[in-house]
Formats: sequence, structure tokens, C-alpha cells
Amino acid sequence: MTSAPPLAPFPTETAAFTGCSLSASPDAPSRARSFTRQALACWDLAELTDDAQVIVSELLANAIRHAGPGQPGRDPRAGATAPGLWLLRQADGLMCVVTDPSDLVPALRQPGDTGECGRGLHVVHALSDHWGWTLLRDHGKAVWAILFCG
Repeated sequence: MTSAPPLAPFPTETAAFTGCSLSASPDAPSRARSFTRQALACWDLAELTDDAQVIVSELLANAIRHAGPGQPGRDPRAGATAPGLWLLRQADGLMCVVTDPSDLVPALRQPGDTGECGRGLHVVHALSDHWGWTLLRDHGKAVWAILFCG
């Protein structure tokens, strides 16, 4: 995992930003959770850590599952573009962003009673204050979730 330089604690009124590129490997969600936990500890946002870790893990799992090589909607120009994880700290909370090379938009769907898939965005919806997606300029998208403090 490639990451930004070590983080230092920031005053609560100061915005901060950090991110990393992740591989599409099975350990990527674990690495994303660890990166998120470390960033939030430096930013004194411990109260958001548990929810933020679940959110980044779900968003990254979706990016790997639905935007990997050979998936529909993936721009062939993307090559081996790895998913990215970005965290933006603001005075009132946190924005978690996962980028991927697919232009297919995420959609809440009704999972089957015994299905193993289809619940990730429901979890993100339940844990975040707001969530959504934005298509990126050349190709791909950013799926984001916002968590407010308190």
C-alpha cells in the first residue's frame, strides 16, 4: 500500500486530507481499515473510527468486485488502475472516498434472503449521514460517504 507521509494531529478547525492507492487483493479491505484507523487517531476522530472502517471496507469491496478487470462498465483505458482511498477531515466530521476505474454507478438493490451479496451499500447508507457517487473526468468514479461528529 502506498500512502501519504505520516500524519500529525490537527486542530479540530483545520481541514486535512490523506489518501492511498490499494491493490485489488484480498487483503485490501484490511489495509484500508488500518489506514483509516491510523488517520482518524491522528485527527482525534476516535468516535468515527468504527463506522468509518466498516464504510471504507464495504466501498472498497464493491470497487474490487464490480470494477475489476473484465467487469462491465470498466473503461479499457484504465489499464491496471488500482482503487484509491481518500479521507477528508473537516471541522464537523469526515468524508471517506473510494475511487475505481468503472463508470457504472452504484445502486442500492434488494438482496435475497439467503444471498451473500447486495448488502454493502445498505450498510454504508445505515452508517453514514450522507453518501453518493461522482463520475470522474476521464473515466471511473468516486463513491463517498460523510460522517458527522456527535
